[in-house]
Amino acid sequence: MVDFLKNLSFGITFKKRNIYWMKKLVFIIDDDPVYLNFMKGHFKQMAEFETQVFLSGKDAIKALDETKPYLIILDHLFLNDPDNTGLEYLKQIRKKASRVPVIYITAVNEQILRKQVAKKKVLDYILKDDAFLIHLRTAMDTLTDQPKKKGLLKKLFGK
Repeated sequence: MVDFLKNLSFGITFKKRNIYWMKKLVFIIDDDPVYLNFMKGHFKQMAEFETQVFLSGKDAIKALDETKPYLIILDHLFLNDPDNTGLEYLKQIRKKASRVPVIYITAVNEQILRKQVAKKKVLDYILKDDAFLIHLRTAMDTLTDQPKKKGLLKKLFGK
């Protein structure tokens, strides 16, 4: 049966985790174990999602060669890689997976950083504060509420 499906030529990719009936894969890129546990626990409560955790942006960028996730959650500061920030990783993510939504998370509340990140068209910029998980869920709700418009006519007329 699997061989039969592999031979069909209507564009389904049979790479790891890219089959449409599987869970939606979320990459979490953060070196902070506290926030990693918050996010993993958050996604465990939602049956439609599966997470893959990366403690470094470099590992996540490499993983994008194998699979394209449904969503990427990207931290800004990495103590294990002080030469790079989430902004540098975001640029690389946009080159490899330009259509994958990214939620940018950080403890840095600076307007300059917000503007730089916004230029890379992130889904949301979320501060690591007491309401972090609420903001994350709200951002994810806006992602799932967006209509899936494909094709020129649908983009023009919304039908």
